[in-house]
Amino acid sequence: MFLGHLEEIGKKFQKSEALKAVFYYLYELLDEESECFIKLSKLQANESYEEEIGFGIRAIPQCYFTKEPQNAFYESHQNMVDFQMVCEGREVFFVAPKELCKIKTPYNKEKDLQEYYPTPHCSTLLLFRGNLAVFEENDVHAGGIMIKEKELIKKVVLKVPKELVKLNF
Repeated sequence: MFLGHLEEIGKKFQKSEALKAVFYYLYELLDEESECFIKLSKLQANESYEEEIGFGIRAIPQCYFTKEPQNAFYESHQNMVDFQMVCEGREVFFVAPKELCKIKTPYNKEKDLQEYYPTPHCSTLLLFRGNLAVFEENDVHAGGIMIKEKELIKKVVLKVPKELVKLNF
């Protein structure tokens, strides 16, 4: 898992053309005059769309209201790395190591999705405008959690093939 504010972590995206495309797309979503931002800003609650940005990377801009913690959906992925960035609003994420989580639903290869039961072994992250969270294969994550009351979120999830991502610490 990696967390950082987009404007401060730009150097991490210079390692490949694919990561440069990810950065450019995310950066455009923060530019209030860009077509990407305008398209996202027009979304209403419970709306989303999907678009290909190259290199096998899918972008899923979406809009929804945050939910109570007991309604969290815990998930992980084996083939794709989730890059999640909020463009409007604030949401909490719960993150836990995969090895400390109990599987709820068997892995679905078509959806690249594994679902888990809630776990007491979670860390909490706050995502806000421009804050980017990157969830890898071992990161069980549950997002869209409200802080004190429901809040409208406009964000993007980028599904990036894991072979394109090397966090290299």
